[in-house]
Amino acid sequence: MAQVQTDSVTGPPLSECIEKYLATREQDLDARTLNQHRLALERLQRFLEAQKIIHIREMTVDHLETFKTAGLPKTMRMTTKATAFAKIRCFLRAGFRRGWIKEALVDKVTTVKAAYDQKEPYTDEEITAILDHALEMDGGTHGYAKQPKTFRLLLELMLETGLRVGDAVGFDPVTLSKGDSLWIYTYQPQKQKRAEKPKLLEAYITDTTKKRIDACTWLSSKRPFWYGAGTDPTPLAQAVYERMQGIGGRAGIDDCRPHRLRDTFAVRALLRGMQLDDVSRLLGHSSVKVTETYYAKWVASRKRRLERLVAESLVNA
Repeated sequence: MAQVQTDSVTGPPLSECIEKYLATREQDLDARTLNQHRLALERLQRFLEAQKIIHIREMTVDHLETFKTAGLPKTMRMTTKATAFAKIRCFLRAGFRRGWIKEALVDKVTTVKAAYDQKEPYTDEEITAILDHALEMDGGTHGYAKQPKTFRLLLELMLETGLRVGDAVGFDPVTLSKGDSLWIYTYQPQKQKRAEKPKLLEAYITDTTKKRIDACTWLSSKRPFWYGAGTDPTPLAQAVYERMQGIGGRAGIDDCRPHRLRDTFAVRALLRGMQLDDVSRLLGHSSVKVTETYYAKWVASRKRRLERLVAESLVNA
């Protein structure tokens, strides 16, 4: 009776609630996103345990507000902090709905405001250095380290198409179709919500790149840039990241990572005068607003158009 009375005040253990919550999200989220939810909640659990908080109803708004500054790594970017805390807010909302907590903490705790940095592309000199150093990998027994030419071609594919690294390593030539002047690559992006209807995106590659891919040494029988067992691209994406970090160290390039190839693709397209909504579609963003948030300072064509319209209106006035 004493235990029941205590549970009615403190609620169930936080660890038990976390496991129940994650179990209900398995159908909605892919494995990668589910692990991100788990990581965020485990950080919260460790922080609360350090405060001697074991049961979920012992958690207060003050605990949650303090967690945002003291419970998340100081080196974590604000956008990453915002994403992690958003996952915790989802947990709090579910906890209130299921009766684990008696007050809507999610409505009382403030969100982490994301600070979106403007994307910085590689310079032409940095791209040349990255591609040159990619060919100097040697000594490997398998994968990208064993086939530096194929690895370099993978980097060039990301630079030419704007594909995320997870989608690039899974590049499947079977889905290519010939357009009027380019090859059209139709694919299902690895980064999307499981609950949503799967969407297909298109990327475009030149005939020269297509021939080079056909002629290069493939790392598997069906896909040129895929090796190893399983269907999860995360380990391969991590392998690309680690090798680019090594290239950056040897070439003296700060923040050398795969995603900046995608940024470079986007900025080059905008500087060539491509419309923002077209670039957004090629990147597979959920809206043009997302693209504008990241690449606002590079949208030169929009600025020139706005300047022209203002000048014309002043002349007419």
